[in-house]
Amino acid sequence: MTKTTKKNATKAKPETHEWLMATTRGGCKRIENLGWKRMAKLYYAAKPGSAIRKAINAEARRCGYTPSTILSIHAVAGLGV
Repeated sequence: MTKTTKKNATKAKPETHEWLMATTRGGCKRIENLGWKRMAKLYYAAKPGSAIRKAINAEARRCGYTPSTILSIHAVAGLGV
């Protein structure tokens, strides 16, 4: 059994941004329905300055939070960053 390290952990794919911004059957964007833990994983898997990180930052601001507050809460809660 192999142990997963941060080096070979989840990496964000370019099509992830398109998936996040696509609308669901209900008419809202997928990013609006994701939990903060899932978004934190996507955020840390993406490169700094990427479209994924910008979209997550915008979503956090839309909800009235600073992105660093949301992401730090979930990093401390056991995300393992």
